[in-house]
Amino acid sequence: MIYLTGESCVLLIVYCFIKLMKYSYSLVRGLSSTQIAIIVAIIVIVIVIGAIAGIMLTRKPTPTVITTTITTTTTTTTPVTTTTTTTGPIVFYTWWATEGKVGLNHLVKAFEKATGLQMQPYIVPGAGGVNAKYAIIALIEAGKPPAGFQTHFGPEMISYVEAAPNGVNSFVNITPIAQQIGLFNNAVYEVLQAGAYNGTLLSMPLSVSRGSLLFVNVKLLREYNLPFPYNFSTLVYDTVQLAEHGIHPWMVPGGDGGWDQFNLWEDIFLSLAGPQLYNEMIYGTINLNNATVQKLINETNYWFLNFTSYDYPGWQSMTWTQGLTLLVQGKVAFQANGNWLTGYAYDFLNTTAYPPLPQYINNSSVTLIESPFPGTQNYYALVVNSMGIPVGPQEQQAIILAKFWASYQGQMAWAKWVGVSFYKNATDFYNTPAQWYDYEQLINDSSHPQDFVYQLSDGGVFDDVFAQIDSGLLTLQEVGPAGLSAWNSTLYSAMHEEEQEWLAAAKLGLGYMGFPGHPFANYYPPWVTDPAAYGLKQTTKEYSGNANSLLPAILIIIGSMMITDTLIRKYYNQGILKFIKKTYYIKDR
Repeated sequence: MIYLTGESCVLLIVYCFIKLMKYSYSLVRGLSSTQIAIIVAIIVIVIVIGAIAGIMLTRKPTPTVITTTITTTTTTTTPVTTTTTTTGPIVFYTWWATEGKVGLNHLVKAFEKATGLQMQPYIVPGAGGVNAKYAIIALIEAGKPPAGFQTHFGPEMISYVEAAPNGVNSFVNITPIAQQIGLFNNAVYEVLQAGAYNGTLLSMPLSVSRGSLLFVNVKLLREYNLPFPYNFSTLVYDTVQLAEHGIHPWMVPGGDGGWDQFNLWEDIFLSLAGPQLYNEMIYGTINLNNATVQKLINETNYWFLNFTSYDYPGWQSMTWTQGLTLLVQGKVAFQANGNWLTGYAYDFLNTTAYPPLPQYINNSSVTLIESPFPGTQNYYALVVNSMGIPVGPQEQQAIILAKFWASYQGQMAWAKWVGVSFYKNATDFYNTPAQWYDYEQLINDSSHPQDFVYQLSDGGVFDDVFAQIDSGLLTLQEVGPAGLSAWNSTLYSAMHEEEQEWLAAAKLGLGYMGFPGHPFANYYPPWVTDPAAYGLKQTTKEYSGNANSLLPAILIIIGSMMITDTLIRKYYNQGILKFIKKTYYIKDR
């Protein structure tokens, strides 16, 4: 194929004008046929340059950093097994110690049967990864990372990048691998956006969990003839009524280090403030000095203290699993968390969770309802578990594991037990009706990207910010209203730190979640839209995308070359073309 660089086009035009001037021009006789041919050739080339420039300037940025054509694959992708000389099992660091452990048992068997390789989960228990995250960071900082590790999408993964000795180069770039197995065609796009940083995926998605949920013992509501809390005011009403009947309405455990408190606080905030301000918290860009924002923060704090004042006795030492057990037993009515509770109830409590539909709410045999937190029904709080792969002697084996896990075959073995799949055309292979409901809402909500948030307490903030907020909210519940001043100070400090860490990520070219032209939740942080104001260079990469997006330009180039070549053959001679190709960098491929 023949193509011209921008410099070559200009030189070609100049050359044509020079040749044109060699022929005398008469006002009486007009232009000769040769001169007309050269002028037409010049015009064609100018049109080509203008058309290509128009295409490149107006074309929508493509949602991947890869410049090759995306290969279409089906969701029944079978991972390719390769031979490696590295011995020993693939060590995978994780905090899945309960329902995740059950899922891992099924995943390990399926993986080892399919590949012949061994996988060894190394479990560091702790809700939301409160302990495992720091163990993983310590290993990375010491230059001794595991073959693979559990992480979340959202800014959490960048915490590991900033801690690693070689930064982003310490980890395998997952983007081409995800492309190879067809995720850019077959996965829900918002899921991929949540784990891409300026177009680069640094971990492989494993499953989607849904946050911002309220778990309800619907038998208690039926017993006291109380309405289901679809909205926030009804939740307040039910809380008061249950307390008056001698029931402890809420279960907000304190044994997870503040993670459960963080879940409740962020859910209240999302209900009151909506997704835009929630997503600004992800970047630390929320204006806490704004009067409207201050009012929303104060309201969130108020209702957090109100609900936690009804907490079950002994909450300080309980974990989320103990709390859910009490809820299923009918000793409490409400617990705010994510749909990992659905898996735990099914695996360990012999209880099936159902979606908040009338046929289940009014069914006397149904105990547990999993519902979007009141006021958040139109939003989807993503929690995406993923696998990070450090560069090292086992990276090829770890890649095989990640590819299997993210394949449709791997999803059927894994997501049946943990969360839901991210594939757009998955079938109902789940254990519970609540999971299928979450999956259907994920697919339906994908047409409203602005209604997605990434859950703050499960990857939505950097690891050190996560620790600050956990501690601050746990203290607030313990101290009560007297602790509001200290908590507000902690929140200000945490948001400032969140922004600073994102700015550090921006300097690495990882300054926002999403792809060029397609940020997560349709929100760019201000350092992307106005980098100069933050002392940054332009951080939004513009990529050439796949071959399909360049097809119009390619066709124009080919057509124009054919026209030009025909004109020159007819009116001048083939020697000019050879001369131009030799002199002005026109290349044959």
